[in-house]
Amino acid sequence: MEGKVERTDGRGILAGDYLNQNRTLTRQDWLEDCFPEWGTLLNQEIENLEVKKGTVALWWLGGPSWMLKTDEGAIFFIDVYSGPSHYTQYYYCGVCKQAGADTINWMRMNPQLIDPWKFNRLDAAFSTHHHQDHCDLYTVKAALQTTDCTFVGPAKTVEKLKGFEVPDGRIKTAVVGESVRFPGAEVEFLMNYDDTVIRTGDGTSRDRYENCCVSFLFKTSAGNIMFLGDTWYNDAYKAIGENNQIDVAIFDMGMNAPGATDKMTPYDCARLGETLRAKVLIPDHYDNWANTCSDPEMLCNQFERIVSENTPQIKTVILRPGARFIYPNDQDIKRYRYPNQSEGYNPERSVSYGEYARKYGKKNS
Repeated sequence: MEGKVERTDGRGILAGDYLNQNRTLTRQDWLEDCFPEWGTLLNQEIENLEVKKGTVALWWLGGPSWMLKTDEGAIFFIDVYSGPSHYTQYYYCGVCKQAGADTINWMRMNPQLIDPWKFNRLDAAFSTHHHQDHCDLYTVKAALQTTDCTFVGPAKTVEKLKGFEVPDGRIKTAVVGESVRFPGAEVEFLMNYDDTVIRTGDGTSRDRYENCCVSFLFKTSAGNIMFLGDTWYNDAYKAIGENNQIDVAIFDMGMNAPGATDKMTPYDCARLGETLRAKVLIPDHYDNWANTCSDPEMLCNQFERIVSENTPQIKTVILRPGARFIYPNDQDIKRYRYPNQSEGYNPERSVSYGEYARKYGKKNS
């Protein structure tokens, strides 16, 4: 390998030859080359995908983080987290208060898959509540400085956004019972019953659900997609299920140590899906915090079994970080598998079997 090697060909990730070439290196070079782990590959996929009429595209970024694109081209963040591992303390953290713990470490396990600074279009950034991993400084500042998006969240989230210097003109307060419209989607604000977030903040009193958390129901030409953030199971969801058509429900799942509840168990998730009368259930958040993930594969297996045995009419979908999910096309995939890129294979060029492919691979005309 001689001469200078191009760092990238523009696809958003680095060239292998560039990684093998000796050069002066600093810590900043390392950070820029290795983070985010997927470069801008997913940014480009999201922006370039033409969503067909009557469908809606979603990407799971791992943890609580989602992106959605409508068939009219609108692009949204939903609970996108671009931040690091961190610890929380008793005076503010809802989980610490439940547990009586002075502090809890939240160690991030899932990779950073997008570059929040490099989107040419972003219509809105939605936050179901004000926890760090649903409304973080890094995502907000990137979207604020590089796009003209609207920031949408309940009252406590709005307080946080204003603290991050987001102008009033770019904020929409999500009031339960109201809605907001964007190209290809009307988003209704529904009740959310996150018992952790109502304990989050100075003091030990509980706030009202409506101030702290909301559910987002995206009404699209493909169907209705409901994002429930970090909700707990609550019987009141029965009223929501009876009064709304919910095609896809997306919610948190995890494992809780005795003494504190943060994520729903697989049983709670299955029960919530039945209560909402949803057609398709997609769990999230079970993969990103070391203290609530236990064994993610075990959690997913339990969830699938409980749903299939008790409510076989409901479909379950298990995604992987970076997965693209097109509704309704992909509702029967059960489990997402990453593309193996075999469409680019050329047997005749193979160093292993190319000779035989050239000789025997083509039928005589």
